[in-house]
Amino acid sequence: MDCESFLDWAKGRGWTVERRAAPLSLPREVSGRYPVPADYLDFLERAAICAGPMDTEWFLCEENYRQQDPDAFRWNEPELISLDAARDMGDREEEQRVTGFWDGVLPFFLSVGSGYEYYGFDLLGRFGPAGGVIHGWEPVFEDAEPFAGSFPAFLDRVAAGEVATGGVLFDPEEYAFMEMAGRKEQERHQRETEAALRALLHPEEAGHDHDGCGCGHHHHR
Repeated sequence: MDCESFLDWAKGRGWTVERRAAPLSLPREVSGRYPVPADYLDFLERAAICAGPMDTEWFLCEENYRQQDPDAFRWNEPELISLDAARDMGDREEEQRVTGFWDGVLPFFLSVGSGYEYYGFDLLGRFGPAGGVIHGWEPVFEDAEPFAGSFPAFLDRVAAGEVATGGVLFDPEEYAFMEMAGRKEQERHQRETEAALRALLHPEEAGHDHDGCGCGHHHHR
């Protein structure tokens, strides 16, 4: 699937899609470290935002690559998490191994829907042909697996439902049912809490059973 067809497909299925109005200008941190595949550059030149229906997964676009807020999920979060773990262990060799791995892998799609996951370009061909797409997840992000031979092939697999997204996991009717069930459970819990509080504050009412009589009196056993 080409980029334009995918963006139309995504927008039609509830994804947040915003088109790029200004020329693309990736930060040096990305463009200086990675030879960004031409197919993905084409995507980035078209899309300013492309995120799944529940915002739990998203393509990394220019603004995502520029975002450096430590309280937000950054574009290289998997690398940062692995580096922090290596430093906590005081393992210099592991730190170098992590950096070496990410020197050859450019993440372009992140997911937090069921744990931290990423899809990235295998630029050095460690898992197959150079430029192919790999899939990694927590806790060891570097233990990745080949996923697609190219970026267009990755888009095909997203459209086929082979990449977990909010729109794949929950259709609108199922999501509405789950939301209603959650509200009912919350209401039931609130009723039980109020009943327990009344029993604690007014123990004399605990034995009262009106049996629908409507008499207004307390009936004690």
